[in-house]
Amino acid sequence: MPSTQLTTERPQEVGDLRLATVCVNATDLDRAADFWSAALGYRRPARIGDTDQFARLDDPAGAGPAVLLQRADDIPATPAPVHLDLYTSDRDGHIERLVKLGATRVDGWQYPDRHDFVVLRDTEGNEFCVIDVPADK
Repeated sequence: MPSTQLTTERPQEVGDLRLATVCVNATDLDRAADFWSAALGYRRPARIGDTDQFARLDDPAGAGPAVLLQRADDIPATPAPVHLDLYTSDRDGHIERLVKLGATRVDGWQYPDRHDFVVLRDTEGNEFCVIDVPADK
C-alpha cells in the first residue's frame, strides 16, 4: 500500500524535472483561450492568428502551470486530448530514466524542424512531453 506520508524533499534522481504546462487540444484557439482564461483567471494572448499552432495562457500570479492550447483538426475521444509537459535541463537523462520506469517513446511523431521536446507515453498509454529548458527557467 502506498505511503500517505507527506515530504518536502524530492528524490535526487528527479533533479529539476517539474510539471510546467498542461496542454489542451482545441479546434478553435480563440474560443478555447476565452474559456480557459476566464475559467482560470489566466492571461490570454491579445491576438491569436488563423495559422497559429499554439496559444499560451499564463497564471498572472505565477503560481500555477501554464495552459498551452494546441490547434487540432478534431478532438478524439481517445486518447485523452490533454497531456503534461515536463521541463528539465537534462531532457535526455530524464527520458532514459522514465523509459526505465515503464514509459515508451512515441514512434512516428512528426516533430517540427527545430524542437526541444520528445513525446513519450506513460504506462497507461497517456502522452506526455519532456522538454529541454535552461536550468534557470
